[in-house]
Amino acid sequence: MNIEKNTEMYLPQTPFRGTFRELLALVKKYPAMVESSKARLYRLIVREGINEKRSAELERLYGTDTVKAFNAFKMFYGTERSVHEFVVNYLLPATLGAEADKQAPVLIGPPSSGKSDWVSRLKTILRGAEPVPYNDACPVHDNPMSLLYMIPVVAERQADSEGTSDFNSRFAELKLDQLKSLGLEDLIDYNSMVKQILSANGLEDNSLASVAALPVDEMVSAIAYGLGLPKGSRNAIGAPCPHCQERILGEFAYKGKAVSIADFPVNSMRFTTDFQGSNGIVDVAEVQPLNFDLATWIGSENLALMGRVDARDPRAVNLNGAFNKGNRGIVILTEGLKNPPEAQRVLLEALQGRRLGLPAPQTGSLFFDGIILIHSNEEEYVKFINNKANEPYADRFWRIWFGYPLELSQDIKVLRKFFASSEFAKPVEEGGVHVEPMVFEMASRLQILTRIEPHPTVPLNVKLAVYDGREVRQHGMGTKITLEDLKNAASAREGLTGMSPRETTKILTAVASEALGTTNCITSKAYRDRLRSWFKSNVTDEKQRERLMGFIARELDESRKKEAQRVILASMIEGFKDECQSLFEKYVDNIEAYARHTAVRRPGGYNVGQIGGDETFMREIESDPDWGVTSAEAPKFRAEIMVAVNQYLSENRNTKMIPYTCHEAVRKCIERYVLRRVTSTARIFSSGSSRTEEDRKKLASAKDRLIADYGFCPHCADELLREVEENPDFLVEK
Repeated sequence: MNIEKNTEMYLPQTPFRGTFRELLALVKKYPAMVESSKARLYRLIVREGINEKRSAELERLYGTDTVKAFNAFKMFYGTERSVHEFVVNYLLPATLGAEADKQAPVLIGPPSSGKSDWVSRLKTILRGAEPVPYNDACPVHDNPMSLLYMIPVVAERQADSEGTSDFNSRFAELKLDQLKSLGLEDLIDYNSMVKQILSANGLEDNSLASVAALPVDEMVSAIAYGLGLPKGSRNAIGAPCPHCQERILGEFAYKGKAVSIADFPVNSMRFTTDFQGSNGIVDVAEVQPLNFDLATWIGSENLALMGRVDARDPRAVNLNGAFNKGNRGIVILTEGLKNPPEAQRVLLEALQGRRLGLPAPQTGSLFFDGIILIHSNEEEYVKFINNKANEPYADRFWRIWFGYPLELSQDIKVLRKFFASSEFAKPVEEGGVHVEPMVFEMASRLQILTRIEPHPTVPLNVKLAVYDGREVRQHGMGTKITLEDLKNAASAREGLTGMSPRETTKILTAVASEALGTTNCITSKAYRDRLRSWFKSNVTDEKQRERLMGFIARELDESRKKEAQRVILASMIEGFKDECQSLFEKYVDNIEAYARHTAVRRPGGYNVGQIGGDETFMREIESDPDWGVTSAEAPKFRAEIMVAVNQYLSENRNTKMIPYTCHEAVRKCIERYVLRRVTSTARIFSSGSSRTEEDRKKLASAKDRLIADYGFCPHCADELLREVEENPDFLVEK
């Protein structure tokens, strides 16, 4: 998958306005000007590049380098596998003309999993496309390449009007004349695809005359491939709409004013949403059988001209249905599987036959090139597929499971984004509330605990840690617990149920409401207490309530205590962050030496230490008991850190210092390494009233560092220090 910048990825930003003949000359240079709807979306997505840092994390997490994190969706956390399924497994094959080109992606997932926001992002990406050429005044924005289908029609009519005795010979001459008028003699490259088409039709002469002699579908294919179009773009070319045909044939509205195919005017459009005219982007809400109107989908009879124009006149109908307006772009069917059979039939024809029926009184079909994206949920999908009458649709759906994130680090970002949508997230001085740093991790941990399935031998907190990318071994054994093993033991539905970010945000804002104007802070202790009362009031199922209460008493308290221990101990060390930074820089020097198979280079340019870096030192950092990178996993881990370092430098070009917090895993390893030196902290907290003046100064300094370095406010810093003081065993690791 090549995503580097090139002329196939970037098109002219100036809208094209000219004739079809002039456009063809540009298509030779910019084949993507007439690309398919799926090829366009794929191009717009991949040209934004790959998030190398996140991709390296995924490679280590899943043990594969096939799942890439696309920059176009960097604001969607923990959804990379779903995005990969859509972009790489659906869009790319469709772009290359595979069977996926005739299928509709169906997004299936629980509430608040991000489906709607993700679809909105697709709309935004499409709206960023360069101007799209289309047949001027065409109500469905036909691809100009569709005009090629009119060549034999025009030639046939002209030959008939001449009354020639040798119709076939004159017909071939007229088709050739039209191809020449389009300038195709100088444009077509007789590549292997074109030669193959000619040979299959018994034409060995590689000439424009041979192309003209082909049946219409093969002729269009030969021209498309000769201009450098891929198969996916060729598949997006069909006969033009009745309005465009009328403009060339001049039978009704254009009688006496018909235009030639070469001189047919071509205009350009930009994609717009429902609020701006629905050019290529259309949302269709579900409809009940009693309220279904086919006109909403394919257009209607023009009642204003009923009886005043011939039924064959294109003006007899309005091509303003959702599928008409979504041609060349995307049609989004919200809760689309709830629509009645009549609507599903339109969907099937648009997918399987690339056509839409014309509204009465006209007969025939319109060619359709668009992405049909269906919103659904698991219950509706299963109900639809299990209905025998819907069997034909099973092969036309590309299922994309859009579950909740199961990586703690990614889910925290999701929750922060949800909370940031309210004014509670504003600074305290502007009327918001402060959130203790441990709260979001606690809240996300609880969410994931409700989403992951129990394992017969692996505790939930351990399973959660493995899902977050940590290397964990069975207690008392050397056996590594792998993510692959855990995934294989879980059902395919893991991550499709559980607490949603909206429910968690409601609990957080309830705590925020009580804190506003008093403490102005959401502490982890207050959040934990609110959880208990929330579940007692809102969870009616007794077993489910007991399960949630158990999560709070066990997994949440355990993880909260561990994080609080780390923060308190770190705050007691003067210069802790400076020491971590220094250690990190030493570690980076060594992993660079490891990657290059050189010795560590000092600023003066001379080498120190052994070739390949200090392996003992690197393993001391990486073998942190909470992260536990094994020797076998160390190369991938080090490569991942280097990617994070390089990405930080590329995003912050004005700085030379890379903070040790640039990567979450290495941050925890570094801090744990430094914290091993702490021996006297527990004594200070257990001393009570017998503290010396020096002890009190250390505690005051610790509070200051909690505020300055760790994101605490005076209130939550005091609360945490008080809790540690009241629990003598708080800092004792078990």
